[in-house]
Amino acid sequence: MKRNTLRIAGASALAAVVFGVAAPAASAATQRSTHAPAISAAQHSEAQQAARGLLRSNDAGARALVSGLSAAQQADLQKVAKGEFVAAGKWSAIWNVLKKIGGFGKAIAGKYKDFKRWYDGLSWWQKAAIKAVSPGLTIYDIWWHFNH
Repeated sequence: MKRNTLRIAGASALAAVVFGVAAPAASAATQRSTHAPAISAAQHSEAQQAARGLLRSNDAGARALVSGLSAAQQADLQKVAKGEFVAAGKWSAIWNVLKKIGGFGKAIAGKYKDFKRWYDGLSWWQKAAIKAVSPGLTIYDIWWHFNH
């Protein structure tokens, strides 16, 4: 392997450990984990309201985003809206939502300032989708995860 590939793999492994993805994934292989990352009641409520707004919206863009999710992802979004489930720390869910929003790839590849400018320019339903799947995380946390 090339040195750069090894460095990227090492950074990815470190990020997984830092964000607590490695340990739950390892225990999930042997037993179902019911532990969710700790988030505040306010963060949980914000995610719930964002999911509800997204699911109830008549906006064509919001409808297209939700219909573009898989059945399992839509079910998770419904659970977040009901307050039964929070997708915090599920980077696959975060990734699936972000890649459906135009300009994400270019924004995430740049500096944090560029990513923040992209995020600030999103419509309400795009921000709601991100908030619904990433409670407890800041925009900087998301940018950092994909850049380090």
